[in-house]
Amino acid sequence: MGNDDAIGGNVSKYIVLPTGYCGQPKKGHLIFDACFESGNLGRVDHVSEFEYDLFIRPDTCNPRFRVWFNFTVENVKESQRVIFNIVNFSKTKSLYRDGMAPMVKSTSRPKW
Repeated sequence: MGNDDAIGGNVSKYIVLPTGYCGQPKKGHLIFDACFESGNLGRVDHVSEFEYDLFIRPDTCNPRFRVWFNFTVENVKESQRVIFNIVNFSKTKSLYRDGMAPMVKSTSRPKW
């Protein structure tokens, strides 16, 4: 898809299917969405069966920074494990080296 600087809009109900797969998505074929207020996921690259590179859009008031992310993932199988790599995050070292972690909410973990 090109350079992450070229990311324009948010991902909208983007279905990731395995290479060569044809047909309707099955449970476990992830659906990414950021078409809502404060959503900022601009691109998803399928790296392997369980790994995805995610590109977040720059902050509105300062296009140099990408310091937060907000998106949804649907159609997950029970006990499915995946790796999300936030590829173009601005402050990976300063935010996460002291034990900080992303906030996650799901049907199995309803509290943040």
